[in-house]
Amino acid sequence: MSEPAETHPRPTHPTPTHPPKPKGILARLRARIAARERNRRLAGRNRVVDRVKMLGPSWHIVDYHPDDPDFLAIGPGGIFQVTVADIGAARVEIAGDVVQIGGHRPPYVALARRDAARISEQMSAAAGRRIPVVPVVAFLGRGQVIYYGAPPDGVVVTTYGDLGRALNAHGNRIRESTIQKLLIVAATVDSATVGQYR
Repeated sequence: MSEPAETHPRPTHPTPTHPPKPKGILARLRARIAARERNRRLAGRNRVVDRVKMLGPSWHIVDYHPDDPDFLAIGPGGIFQVTVADIGAARVEIAGDVVQIGGHRPPYVALARRDAARISEQMSAAAGRRIPVVPVVAFLGRGQVIYYGAPPDGVVVTTYGDLGRALNAHGNRIRESTIQKLLIVAATVDSATVGQYR
């Protein structure tokens, strides 16, 4: 005799779900930390940019990389490649080209010189005449900045609070019509060749 057909389906038990693998959690955590660090860095950079904008509408910012804190400032005083150094509350000691922060020697002066030289070279080639670009290191944060001896040769070193004063100290050498032309030439720079994180 055959068994009667079931009229009610047997209850099904939900398939147990497993928590995400630790590798997935770590990847998400790293991504979150990286995003937070990037946002903090860009917020600091925007504070430095605001110092330039406070100089007035004749000053312009050229941003080669949205995720990079460095930028180009073009205004009546000239063309300045600004390397932003976020020091937080750390003490900074500067002796010539050497910058020491918490026992480390980050190459901010060398980076500023390198990018200013690369931008100058490319703008000069596009314009058909030499266009100088002044390297600038702007320290962002509330840490103390101490200078020993002469500043780095050919590099403007300043706190972000004094950046406007440092740029204005170069006077009014460029007319607005020339600034507009320089902005067009600056747009020809290969962004892959400049920036702190390149």
